[in-house]
Amino acid sequence: MSDLLAAWRDRVRAATAAATPLRIVGGGSMDFYGQRLAGEIFEVSGHAGIVDYDPTELVITARCGTPLAEVEQTMAQSGQMLAFEPPHFGPNATLGGSIAAGLSGPRRPYAGAVRDLVLGLRLLDGRGDELAFGGRVMKNVA
Repeated sequence: MSDLLAAWRDRVRAATAAATPLRIVGGGSMDFYGQRLAGEIFEVSGHAGIVDYDPTELVITARCGTPLAEVEQTMAQSGQMLAFEPPHFGPNATLGGSIAAGLSGPRRPYAGAVRDLVLGLRLLDGRGDELAFGGRVMKNVA
């Protein structure tokens, strides 16, 4: 576990022990969406970047704070795009925010929802435990 993730784990565990709610914020572009904002701000935009991109396998791995514009620009260079159309409610929209909000855009009935297209993820749960689901797999796109 990296130093950043270890610090996040400690912060989540301390907040849980103190019964202090945390409000996860990446780009903040969806702050208007949903319920009233509450909790101590937990900034995750610094955890950004594309970890791996293999255009031939149609798989991209990116961190939660990665701007959507960066993901889309990287994919466009290989003539590809996200199958869903996440709304950009501002220039700071992040991949993590799109997945967390579950907003898939107008192509959802035809291409699927963002939740249908995520192959795997790693996260910290409310107790600060690291969980991993799915993973990078080879897809048959024939």
